[in-house]
Amino acid sequence: MRTSTLKSRLAAVFRLLYPRDVKVEELRQSLRILEQCLTTCRKAVQGGSPADDAATERAHVEHIETLITHFLQVPGARVMPAQESFQMIEATKGINSYYLTSDGSTMSYRTRVRTPSFAHLQQIPSAIRGSLVSDLIVYLGSIDFVMSDVDA
Repeated sequence: MRTSTLKSRLAAVFRLLYPRDVKVEELRQSLRILEQCLTTCRKAVQGGSPADDAATERAHVEHIETLITHFLQVPGARVMPAQESFQMIEATKGINSYYLTSDGSTMSYRTRVRTPSFAHLQQIPSAIRGSLVSDLIVYLGSIDFVMSDVDA
């Protein structure tokens, strides 16, 4: 009888500790991903940056002219290579898609963002064909979309 009690207590402790271990491992993997991103970003940066030369000391930042110069230099800090880029990033409600086209300047020539909410709403006609209006209301409540994502 003591063995079964001990086993049940060990099982209870395991149920409490295992999710914590999983969460810690998820955090470690997230840190590794962030380190990889930083390494990749550092390799991708080309040339110097006006932001590197901008005044950052407290004594220099007190003058309005220095602040204006700093503000004007920082937005044009990095030169993007003339190419296209498409990335998909996992988000809370699905996958965010980013498409950038650059002409070699400091700003992208074209930027497109596709959010999961747009994809969720896009498939409504095929999902509710032949259903009632009341089913549409329930369906809209279940897909958990964000209207501000769809607006763009």
